[in-house]
Amino acid sequence: MRIKQVEISGFGRWSQKKFDFVNDLQVIAGQNESGKSTLRAFIIGILFGFPSKKSNINVYDPKDGSHYGGSLIADFNNTIVKITRLGRIKSELTITYLSNQLTIVDPEKWLTDQLAPLNRDMFNSIFNFSQQDLSKISQLKAIDLQKLLLNIGAVGSSGWLEITADLEKHADKQFAQRATGKRPLNIAAKQYKENSHLLLAKNEEMIAYASEKENIVRQTQIISQNYEEVRKLTRRVQTSQTVMQQYQLYQSAQLLKTKITASVPPVADADIASLQRLKIGIDMHQNKISELNTLIERTPQTIDIVEKYDATSELAKIQIAERHLQELINQKSSIMADEKRLSDRFLNKKVPELLSSTEQKILINKSKSIITILVGIFIGIVAFFTVKPLVVVALLIIAYGCYLFHSRRKLLNKIQKRYNMMSLADIELVQSNIKQFSDWQHQLVALDADILEKQNKIMAQLLPIADHFQVQLNDDVFEAVIIELMHINDQQHMQAQNNAVMIAQKNQQILTEIKQHQEQLAQQLSDQQNMLQKYHVLNEQELLTLKQNYVDHIRNKQRYDDIMQQIEPETMNKLQEVSDEKELSQQIVLLKNKLEQKQRTGLNLQAQLSDMQAQQKQRISDDQFLTLQQNLADEQTNLIDQFGDYIAEKMVVKWIDQALQLATQNRFPKMQHIATDYFKRLTSGKYVAIQFVKDDLNLIGRSGQKYRVIELSTGAQEQLYVALRLALSSVIADIITVPILIDDGFVNFDSIRRQTMIDILQEIAKKQQIFYFTTSFSHTTKINVINL
Repeated sequence: MRIKQVEISGFGRWSQKKFDFVNDLQVIAGQNESGKSTLRAFIIGILFGFPSKKSNINVYDPKDGSHYGGSLIADFNNTIVKITRLGRIKSELTITYLSNQLTIVDPEKWLTDQLAPLNRDMFNSIFNFSQQDLSKISQLKAIDLQKLLLNIGAVGSSGWLEITADLEKHADKQFAQRATGKRPLNIAAKQYKENSHLLLAKNEEMIAYASEKENIVRQTQIISQNYEEVRKLTRRVQTSQTVMQQYQLYQSAQLLKTKITASVPPVADADIASLQRLKIGIDMHQNKISELNTLIERTPQTIDIVEKYDATSELAKIQIAERHLQELINQKSSIMADEKRLSDRFLNKKVPELLSSTEQKILINKSKSIITILVGIFIGIVAFFTVKPLVVVALLIIAYGCYLFHSRRKLLNKIQKRYNMMSLADIELVQSNIKQFSDWQHQLVALDADILEKQNKIMAQLLPIADHFQVQLNDDVFEAVIIELMHINDQQHMQAQNNAVMIAQKNQQILTEIKQHQEQLAQQLSDQQNMLQKYHVLNEQELLTLKQNYVDHIRNKQRYDDIMQQIEPETMNKLQEVSDEKELSQQIVLLKNKLEQKQRTGLNLQAQLSDMQAQQKQRISDDQFLTLQQNLADEQTNLIDQFGDYIAEKMVVKWIDQALQLATQNRFPKMQHIATDYFKRLTSGKYVAIQFVKDDLNLIGRSGQKYRVIELSTGAQEQLYVALRLALSSVIADIITVPILIDDGFVNFDSIRRQTMIDILQEIAKKQQIFYFTTSFSHTTKINVINL
């Protein structure tokens, strides 16, 4: 892989910045705080993902508020792609082939496959190092430096070396190899030895006890053998039972699979709740209308109306008209909200015009120009071998196809600019919304006319009533005026009417309430019918049944998925071959019978051992011996546990060292020749060879003298480390080739060795791209340098 270009949208101090790179050695020079490390972190972030703040490292938030992320153009074996990552918290990865502008469907998997087997940690351990890594060398102890260099071929070995150091330090605090050691295990071992001698002294007097003890030991061994057989049989029974359980799970999964084949339409919980609310409202309105009708029938009627002017029914009509007016206003607000949501999708808040029929044809006819070009090429080839004058015709056809192609691209770019650079697929999808936007505008004009008409009508109806009651009208708030007029009308009725008038007023109020309930009932019945038609059912019970069927379908599918996840893939293949559960059950029964027989034998042996131990205890009458025996057993148990932990820690240290050495030695034969050449050149021929002998690393001088790593100077140690790292990168390049990133890695090198190092990097860069970040750069050879 070679990186050709980096374009940063926003990352640390960089914003809207583009860098073009060469394919070999790319030097990036700049003073401190000029953005070198930021650029290096950006390249790693694009390839392996941006870090999160939870990792407690610099996430390089843009200083000027630019959009986080950017893109990188890379060449993967002559396949040039553009890798784009935008956003830090929810990073969005997009990979596009530059040859045909096609976008990769699963970019994360594609990029992981291209970089495999590398991950971020492996990349940093092999292809990415800085002066900070070299500075650590001077702070290491001699033995730690030796281990670091020996295990440099094992990726991630530094973390394991820290673990082994901690384990060995803890183990040495517990036990000392010398006889005069005063550490906990030394003291415990000495105490155990003294108590053992005391127990042996008393044991000489108990010959019968010793003889029986041997019998108990033999009996214990027999019991142990029986226990081991029982344990093996138990494991076989458990394994068979597990297979049986998985077989039953498999059968259950197959049964569930037959149930989930048919599709069941989903029913939203919100619709169920809405239908139930409508049913409650319908029942309430129907009951209320029935109660009000009964109340009217039972109320005595009168025609003794005293009031000369009654505006109740007129105000009721005006109130209904005002509600209709409010519904129109709400409908207008809803349409305006839909318009706003559509316009918000565009940067300038302006909805573009619909595509013309010509633009739509051009958008749909993607391959017309290509087909024309291919036809021209075909005719040209045929004409070249037959009638050569027709080649001119073929060239005209090809030219016409190119003209169509460029014309279409030009028009497509014009359309995309009009639609704020939306993708062509999104432009096609948004056409229906733009057409609907035009319909909304016509609806708004009609609604405005209806609203104005109804407002004028209500105003005309309210004006004589308001004049009669001497109430000032408000053009904006009709509801409050209507309520006020009705209130005044009611007060005048109460003052001007007797009990008969009050009855009539009450009847009128009941009729108004009935009408309101009827209107609300009609609306809710209509909503209920629409809801039922939505799911193609006749009543609420059928909808609930449909909902339950959907819930059962989802549960069965989830249960099927859960069961299939519980079964191991290897077991799944075996279960598919099992045709009869009976034979498997018979095997389990036979194993259980054999296990029960072994368990009974074990109980009998244990009973015999208990009798022998009881008789043994009867032979021991000295309480001090029993106490000493128990104390010695406790000391033995504690000593075994403590020594077990000590030995475990020592063995873990040994195993880790051996594993790291094996991992490194697999690569050392390939690395040795390359590292020796680099180290020889960096030391001006002072050291001519690097030898790896088991767990030791030696350097051979010009005179044949052998040197250990700890005998080298700090500068020579850094040069050896760099030689091994570069050799490892070259060896790994046979598996995966990615750029090497070096950040001020040669600060402590003198001018001659730094010049030699640049020459070596140039040689490596012929096969593998290298980015060298440095504060200053000067070299006799012309090298591509980007000055920040």
